[in-house]
Amino acid sequence: MILKTLGFILRAIKFRESDLILTVLSREYGKISLIAKGARRTESKFGAALDLLTLSELVFYDADNLKLLKEASIIEDYRAIKNDYERLVLALQTAHLLNQLVEEHHPDRAVFEFLRDFLSELGSLQNLDLVGVAVKLKLMRALGIAPRMSSCARGRHRLIDEFWFSPQSGGFVCAECHQAGDTQLSPRLAQNLKMILGLSWSKLDRLALSEDEITLAHGLLDEFISFYLKAPHIPSK
Repeated sequence: MILKTLGFILRAIKFRESDLILTVLSREYGKISLIAKGARRTESKFGAALDLLTLSELVFYDADNLKLLKEASIIEDYRAIKNDYERLVLALQTAHLLNQLVEEHHPDRAVFEFLRDFLSELGSLQNLDLVGVAVKLKLMRALGIAPRMSSCARGRHRLIDEFWFSPQSGGFVCAECHQAGDTQLSPRLAQNLKMILGLSWSKLDRLALSEDEITLAHGLLDEFISFYLKAPHIPSK
């Protein structure tokens, strides 16, 4: 069967003498692996359409245990991002995180649109440290595993003046329910993390987090992500 889709190239691994095994986030089929025969040859017909972070239209043969790439053409190469070292690093980190969190063959248009929107806006965003925090929160929301921040994750109480964060419990914890090992957040940081989920990429620069707040947010979100990666199954929406 021959299939066609739009897809982002997340990863490319050398295979045999001149082939590549590609990890692709596709619009219609979710994360898939494709074999691109001869892709590493100088005269390869695929050209730059298989570069990392490129959005390409892909045509492939879909057999029982093999997906063989037939054609590839560039839709968007995000050249401005690739020519900016700091933005390129953040984009590659995002692709790596997405590849870790997304299971194969589970189509999810929200995740595809998350990456498309992010790469489209990244070139104009200024506070890349803050954007890195937003990437983790917005990707987890697209996957349906964002931390609970509207009410206490442990006891479902209202969150008023004091905030703790518990990766194991799934998000913010109130003063009444917090336990040893939970991390206390300032009301300002807690509010900003909630606002990040509600703001579009283009409005993120309105927020101002200190270096210490950004470092703390990254650490807590990494712990949260690590907890879910170790779980038997990532919860679905």
